Amino acid sequence: MLRWRLTLGLLATLLILLTVGIYGVWLFNDLGRAVDKVMRNNYDSIRVCHGMRVATAQVNSFYSRAIDRPTLPYDQTTPLDKTEKEFTAGIPILERNARDPEEKRLVSELKQVTTDYVTVYRLAFRQYFAHDSAIHDSWAQIPQLTLQITNLAENILRINEKQMLQANHEARRKATESIRLLLIAMVSSVIVFIFTYARLGRSLIDPIRRLTHSIRDLRSKEFDHLLPVQSRDELGELTSEFNRMAQELRSFYRETDRKLIELNQVIRALLTTLPYPLFILDEHDRISRLNPAAETLMANLGAGNNLPHQVKRQLVDASRAGLDYPIDDLKQAILFRIDEQEAYFLPRIFPIVLEDKTFAGRAVMLVDVTRFRWLDEVKTDLLATLSHEIKTPLTGIRLVLHLLLEQRTGKLSTSQEELVMTGCNECERLLKTLKSILDLARMESGQHQLDLAPVSPAQLAQDAYHHFLEFFEQSALHLELDIAPDLPEVSVDSTRISLVLTNFLSNALKYSFPGTDVELRAGRINEHFVRFSVTNRGPGLSDLEQAKVFDKFYRSDNQSVREGVGLGLSIARQIVQAHDGRIGVKSELNALTEFFCDLPVALRPEPLAPV
Repeated sequence: MLRWRLTLGLLATLLILLTVGIYGVWLFNDLGRAVDKVMRNNYDSIRVCHGMRVATAQVNSFYSRAIDRPTLPYDQTTPLDKTEKEFTAGIPILERNARDPEEKRLVSELKQVTTDYVTVYRLAFRQYFAHDSAIHDSWAQIPQLTLQITNLAENILRINEKQMLQANHEARRKATESIRLLLIAMVSSVIVFIFTYARLGRSLIDPIRRLTHSIRDLRSKEFDHLLPVQSRDELGELTSEFNRMAQELRSFYRETDRKLIELNQVIRALLTTLPYPLFILDEHDRISRLNPAAETLMANLGAGNNLPHQVKRQLVDASRAGLDYPIDDLKQAILFRIDEQEAYFLPRIFPIVLEDKTFAGRAVMLVDVTRFRWLDEVKTDLLATLSHEIKTPLTGIRLVLHLLLEQRTGKLSTSQEELVMTGCNECERLLKTLKSILDLARMESGQHQLDLAPVSPAQLAQDAYHHFLEFFEQSALHLELDIAPDLPEVSVDSTRISLVLTNFLSNALKYSFPGTDVELRAGRINEHFVRFSVTNRGPGLSDLEQAKVFDKFYRSDNQSVREGVGLGLSIARQIVQAHDGRIGVKSELNALTEFFCDLPVALRPEPLAPV
């Protein structure tokens, strides 16, 4: 019903506007055609009459001036011929445009007079060349004929002007009728609009206004206000559906509130039972929630509502490294002194990302690794002690084997010499392993001091490249060097970093497919770090192997080369981490493998301000 009322009200207005529009288009088109016809015909007639007057004046002027001259221009008939052509072309136009009897009579007389005018002139030309004295009578007729042409043309002009004025009055009349019609249409449209608004206001606008107020109530979570259904039309159906929606929303919000309360209780239980301190931070790294373990830690540290400065420093590093910031090395654990005792915590930083990929904050969990740290230090000290204790007798054994190999105590047989040589090689390998273990133990204990200095990344890469180039050529491998231009200097111990690049290149030398390329790169990844990487094509590493490749004594079960004891990459990791850098690997099975390390850019000292 509502739809039909709206349709009828709008249809009436549309019909009025459409009728007025069609009539207006027809009226303006008819007026335009009439005005165009009158203007075109009258203009042509006026132009022809004016041309005839000008033409007769020019001819009379041309031939009358020649009467008193010694040489008469009666042999020059061009002006007269031109005028005759104008008369011949203009008379049909006047005859076609003549509409009333008076104008037709004048045009007929003008046609006869122009014919007589040309005839008299040509008669005078013949009389002149025949020396006929009747030429003076002919010249006497020309002024009278000229006057008749002028008067007749003037009368035709007046008739055309009168017709133009009549056309102008007719156009004004039709314009006035059009304006009157448009005013009537406007008034009719206003009346129809007022009538439609008055009829539909109560049945359309008022219910919509009530529906708007109810929607605002829904936004305020007031679901108890239902709208009364006052009709059975479309608005009544809409009101009924709105009431049902409000009831469903009320049930949904009640169920959602119940689930949120249960979820909040579960989260509180999880936070309470979690033994490690957990901090929930907002997008500005302010504490929004923490569990009882975190509250106890904050109370013991006396930090109040602020995060400990050690944790803030880790958050800054996590912001530089990206959202994911895993720390697995026990040496990077945070030290807290609680009740005059040392406690080590390993920070775990997790981003909180919503479903729409927006960043909502971070969660920081401090894993208590105090016992693991103590066990790691005991293990490191034990390895260092054992290695040192074994190294002394092993050095003596090495000396004895070398003396036997030099045959200073007596000549050896061939089999004895081979056995002694094998013993020497194994002794050298064992000494090398012990040296690596001792170096690793010193690094983990922090006894090694780094000699940091600004060094050119290009120089580090070129030194490693030239050192290994010959070995790669002997192994039928092609070593390439790629150094990005304008690299900033890095703050490193060049001797230690050379060991890292040497380890990368030696692994590529061992585990590359024959005839493939190995690439040593140096490039800048951001404003804080320069990346050194070695890429080769070989058997590659699985995801599990990539996670363990930097562990001490790790050897891959799938590698055909069994040299070394698995300490090289572990030592390389300790060196890079000592430089506050990052080390990693990217690999695909039977495809490319890339070992890389990111070293910090050397800070440039700021110039002192003049005093």
